[in-house]
Amino acid sequence: MTVKAAIKPDFFVNVPSLAKTGGNEALTEEELALHAMSQTAGWKIFKDIAISVTSELGGINKLAISQGLPLDEIGRNAVVVSLAQEAIERLLNKVADASEACAKNE
Repeated sequence: MTVKAAIKPDFFVNVPSLAKTGGNEALTEEELALHAMSQTAGWKIFKDIAISVTSELGGINKLAISQGLPLDEIGRNAVVVSLAQEAIERLLNKVADASEACAKNE
């Protein structure tokens, strides 16, 4: 009777050593300030406005197409809209990441 077993790779042996050790990393002043800001009503209002503006930016090219603007202008609009949406998303993510880091450290 032969035993059929899966071949077990040995290259995963060192994977735990790649993980961060310690767990309690020192938080920066910026992370603490962003976390404190994320707990305020003003941040929640700003976040809602930013999300609303991001979705409105998506409609700019629809309007340009419906008005029959030239393709080069539509393309330029698409680039600007994409850059603006990414910038807004980076701002929101920066605060969310800082808040997560503080919550993880508590």
